Amino acid sequence: MAAQVAFSKVAEIRPDHGQVNAIVKVVSCEVKLQCLGQQPKRLTEVVVGDETGTILLRAEHAHAKLCAIGSTIVVRGARVELFDGRVRLELGRWSRVTRVGDAAF
Repeated sequence: MAAQVAFSKVAEIRPDHGQVNAIVKVVSCEVKLQCLGQQPKRLTEVVVGDETGTILLRAEHAHAKLCAIGSTIVVRGARVELFDGRVRLELGRWSRVTRVGDAAF
């Protein structure tokens, strides 16, 4: 029998967490260009949140297509990073994002 997945609230996310699962609502999206190395990389910085707070989520193109403003998404396996003194979530190769119905935040 599979174990039940535990979802975190945004206020509970700390830099020492390895991977995070959360149900959040998209507040805003902004496409950025990262110019490190030979090929520039397009990343989308998505501000997401729930009733406890907001956090920055960095997503590549495949995941960013699901992040429409106002939609509710389920994030699974996001890495927690500390950048410039702030906590943010980074979606990696094995991270998953799925769109769900509206949540009451």
